[in-house]
Amino acid sequence: MKILITESNDFSPKALLALRNQFEVKTVNVQSKQELIAMISDFEVLFVRLGFSIDIEIIQKAKKLKYILTATTGLDHVDVIYFESIGGKVISLKNQTAFLGTIPSTAEHTWALLLSLIKKIPSSFHHVKNGEWDRNLFINSNLKEKKIGILGLGRVGNQVAKFARVFDMEVGFFDTVSIKSQFKKFETPEELCKWADIVSIHIPYTVENKNFVNKELLSHFKRHSVLINTSRGGIWDEKEVAILIENGVLTGVATDVLKNELDPDSIAVNPLVLLANQNYNVIITPHIAGATKESMAMTEEFIVEIFLKGLI
Repeated sequence: MKILITESNDFSPKALLALRNQFEVKTVNVQSKQELIAMISDFEVLFVRLGFSIDIEIIQKAKKLKYILTATTGLDHVDVIYFESIGGKVISLKNQTAFLGTIPSTAEHTWALLLSLIKKIPSSFHHVKNGEWDRNLFINSNLKEKKIGILGLGRVGNQVAKFARVFDMEVGFFDTVSIKSQFKKFETPEELCKWADIVSIHIPYTVENKNFVNKELLSHFKRHSVLINTSRGGIWDEKEVAILIENGVLTGVATDVLKNELDPDSIAVNPLVLLANQNYNVIITPHIAGATKESMAMTEEFIVEIFLKGLI
């Protein structure tokens, strides 16, 4: 069996050795969709990260492809429905709850975004780099006693909620699943958003959850509230979020994800990127919440372990 690892920078040596002990493995760092299409025809297994959308066009060129491995929980970068319809199998971290509970990186990044936003760290740092020093421009807020609403109290949401408790914040949540929790439960997302000073999104991207944070839900946000997204760009309506930033309803937005983030032509014209370039209180990182050396190694090794066990 031949395996292609499409983004091999800092790929786990342990996972790579385990694969090479049994299979022929090629490691590359693909730079374009066209480059991937040109080399994919001879491989039965594809190990991908988040650099490309593995769509119908790519899959159809991979005549021998049987498995797609991805060390991610979200699968919006893979056309799972089409691949499975032709007999392929996708191996991911989806529903691997026990293992994922050991991975802290997304929750840590969420908290870094929140602190950076509330404490105005990027703009104040830029101010100093320009040779200025006026603290009165960057008076900010405490987190203590603020109300944080967790939209989706799964693995990451629960980790973020525990961070919030350490900062003496009030914690509320909404989840479609019945959950026993020490935190304040809301029966609807609208009630949560009316209550919260800060809303942090941690629901999975599914067809049902597309644009979950839409114009109607956003209409329930408090004035001067803050919104954080480390889930997926398809979870919210970015145009409506941008309108609330311009209108001052949202005093800050921080996100690690954008809609159509794998389309390089869409980034510069993204409504949130445009506002960031106009010096609104918007922070955007390029989907790096899970991209720590430790977490990437752990997840890649776990995916390889699942793959090898499935072949026995």
